[in-house]
Amino acid sequence: MRRIGYLILWLATLVGLGAIVQRFSQGLIVTNMTQNVPWGFWIALYIYFIGLSAGSFLLSTLIYVFGVKRLEAIGRMALFQALLCMLIGLFLIFIDLGHPERFYKVITSLNPTSVLSWESVLYTIYCVIILFELYYAMRIDFIKLAQQPGALQWLYRIFALGSHDTSVASTEKDRKCLKVLGIIGIPIAIGVHGGTGAIFAVAKARPLWFSGLFPIVFLVSALASGGALLTFLTALFFHKTPEEKRNLVRSLAHMTVGFLCLDIFLLISEILVALYGGIPQEVAGWRMTYSGYYGGVFFWLLQLGIGGLLPIILVAHPKTGRSVGGLGLASFLIVLGMLGVRINIVIPPLINPVFELFPDAYHHFRYSVGYMPSINEWLVSLGSIAFVIWGLLIANKILPLSGTSEGGSHA
Repeated sequence: MRRIGYLILWLATLVGLGAIVQRFSQGLIVTNMTQNVPWGFWIALYIYFIGLSAGSFLLSTLIYVFGVKRLEAIGRMALFQALLCMLIGLFLIFIDLGHPERFYKVITSLNPTSVLSWESVLYTIYCVIILFELYYAMRIDFIKLAQQPGALQWLYRIFALGSHDTSVASTEKDRKCLKVLGIIGIPIAIGVHGGTGAIFAVAKARPLWFSGLFPIVFLVSALASGGALLTFLTALFFHKTPEEKRNLVRSLAHMTVGFLCLDIFLLISEILVALYGGIPQEVAGWRMTYSGYYGGVFFWLLQLGIGGLLPIILVAHPKTGRSVGGLGLASFLIVLGMLGVRINIVIPPLINPVFELFPDAYHHFRYSVGYMPSINEWLVSLGSIAFVIWGLLIANKILPLSGTSEGGSHA
């Protein structure tokens, strides 16, 4: 099974790389995005990965800021997951740009009235904070590993950044630095994903986005998705005693399902209020979401079925709710279902044209109303997911993500 898994991963990586090369060589013509739907599948994946990142970082603050000892074993994994998912999310934004070589202008030509400009600043600060937190969380282990013979000894020396102090006082100093960075990072992380929601919420021409609740919805779903991925990785990779691992996975799964239920509650509230209000544009947008050609698969099956009802049943069931495998499966389903959430946020509200007669004014593929990702969009997305998996697998081999001080696999 492992060999088959690696074969599939290599194939996904290669076809993804080929699609990325095609995208950069031919431009956005390889996509199916239109004048009506300028934000497609890559943008949905972008907010998906940003949510995974922000949610896992906020969960790490439970450990490094609020001192929740029972979750201490997953602190480093949460930080690394936050960094990796953020980088992949930024890559998807980069590849979606018409002129990706101009990405630096969002910083050099900062527009103080633009939410997206401020988001770019927050993204940069956020990544720097995570890098420093990872260093202080693993510094002692890097020093110890650098003193042990092995093929990666040189790498651990680089990671240690010249530090050799492993005293109790030095360890306590690291903890204080982690707490300070975590405190600073909480509003930054809230700004990162709440601000991502604000990018959509300030689009006045799209009734389904234009809401003060939208940034809050983004934060809640981020905690659900980030917690789910963290739970799944803990169930998959961490080598603890069976009882310790079961208790840790159960704590994470119950917390994640709590966030998931809140997310579903907010969704139902939004739909009911919009339908009761009867404003034509909002009603049309929600009908496109739950009954349009995206509704059957991405709303009912993926978002509410696979990613909503089924995980709640698995966690609540007496048998699967006590099993690491059952809880891990429930968490994976939430991660998968959140992809449907992000697709439903981005694409259906764009399909309904702002001006009803606009589709009749132009007769060209790029002015059509519908949207379905092109083969290139699917393959680039597949490659991006493969990059995340490679990052997690490699980090699991070389980094002390479980807090051990021994070489080899650490988590």
